[in-house]
Amino acid sequence: MTVGAHPTTVDGGGGSSPVAVATEVVPVSAGIESLIERTVALRRELEAHESTCRLILDRVGGDAPVGWVLSEVGAERWRSSVTEAIQAFETSRHAVRIALVAMSVADGMTIAEVARSWGVSRQLASRWVHECGVPVG
Repeated sequence: MTVGAHPTTVDGGGGSSPVAVATEVVPVSAGIESLIERTVALRRELEAHESTCRLILDRVGGDAPVGWVLSEVGAERWRSSVTEAIQAFETSRHAVRIALVAMSVADGMTIAEVARSWGVSRQLASRWVHECGVPVG
């Protein structure tokens, strides 16, 4: 589907890249595939995070010094890995949302209709429409 005359961005896994939506089909499916991959990665990271939390709970509950426990679980890597997975997921999710909004507007939806379809305020829908760069007709 072609979505208008302004550029937008879609995250295909390697970061957001501009897509000239007037002349190309926006690769929403690639963005959604990337989002699915990031969802799987986030789920794995959260499961590992849960396991580490349980280990910390067991060790601290067993009177082990907190500093030793944090060192044992590699707290510096533990914290940053889940943060990075959340950020990657959010970046991908946002890119897909904006691409879908661009397609909706190109199909003739108004800002109010976009807001209703996503269950958000008109103000937020307006920001998304502005961000995608597709003129509202």
